Amino acid sequence: MTDDDLLLRGLLADPAGGDAANPQVDRILDAALELFATRGLRRTTMDDVARASGLGRATIYRRFPGKNELVSEVLTREARRFAAEVDRAVAGCATLEERLVEGFVATLRIGREERLVHRLLTLEPELLPHATERAGPLLAAARRHLAGRLRAARRDGAAPAFDPEAVAEILVRLTHSLLLTPDGRIPLDEAGARAFALRYLAPMVGGSAAG
Repeated sequence: MTDDDLLLRGLLADPAGGDAANPQVDRILDAALELFATRGLRRTTMDDVARASGLGRATIYRRFPGKNELVSEVLTREARRFAAEVDRAVAGCATLEERLVEGFVATLRIGREERLVHRLLTLEPELLPHATERAGPLLAAARRHLAGRLRAARRDGAAPAFDPEAVAEILVRLTHSLLLTPDGRIPLDEAGARAFALRYLAPMVGGSAAG
């Protein structure tokens, strides 16, 4: 499996999955995350991770048989953290419209702060196609996740009839474009992004556009 495949596999991970927290595994993953973000995937070895984590090589290999599995698990954990942080940002919202707006704002903020992916694309620009012309599977995974949340809200009676797949597609493609190419007329600061979402995005799920 190539490093390109590993990046995609990790980012496509199910955000709802994952095992219970394991302090030793977290220690390994934290060390690997720091190394991947500063040195890149290709230049980081399992020995580097062992030294950075303060654990023996045997311990590293007992938890992760090879670098492929380690890279995939680091990326999977970052994808889950991203989804969990967005979920926390919308947890206190009373309506679907509010959750959509705050989710949009949180996604832009967290995406801008996502150190690992930005560093990988800087250190190893050959991975960039996975975020651009070959990003279809990644966008599809994000769409499925978001559409599932929208579909559940509609079933719970929290919103009028709308097409969750279409709304999710629009939101995913818009945030993807804004994160890759932030320069434009859509404001990306928190207050500006919130006002934009209230006016143009909330009406897709039954909200009223601001005057």
